[in-house]
Amino acid sequence: MKTTNNLPGVANGLASLSLYNVAFTVTDLEASIDWYCKILNFKLVSKTEWSVGSETAKVAIIDGAGMFLELLQFPVQHRIDDLLSPMPDHLIGTKAIVFQVEDLALATKTLEDKGVQFVWKNQYLAGDSMLSTMITDIDGNKINIFQADTTIPRLFHGPLADHDKHL
Repeated sequence: MKTTNNLPGVANGLASLSLYNVAFTVTDLEASIDWYCKILNFKLVSKTEWSVGSETAKVAIIDGAGMFLELLQFPVQHRIDDLLSPMPDHLIGTKAIVFQVEDLALATKTLEDKGVQFVWKNQYLAGDSMLSTMITDIDGNKINIFQADTTIPRLFHGPLADHDKHL
């Protein structure tokens, strides 16, 4: 939300901070657009190119799940293998898009039917909380999907949870 006025009661500066998009680098922009649109039902918003030295970089903005995702294809690719390493090493200091759904079993079955690559399926993280399925896109970027009634609010107990009840 872009705010350009200084009216009383209107959020400005950091008080107006909101998520605009998440960005991932990809090796094949067209294939990635196709994957996100077919697998996760995103829609293409725009594509553009710009010069990077004597080469061309490409970017696409796709829209879905209440957010924009920016897919970037650069002429020179740099892969940091630790970021894409197998479970559990990839969980330390890496990136992932995290979504939530109401019925994880149904979402996981739909993803199976679409032939996606799984890191795990219907697994509880953090003890008996946070029921999760994790997949990868065609470049190995992690996409974690939680079942809504097992996510963060359920994890908070004690003083913080009691404090939030009074807000």
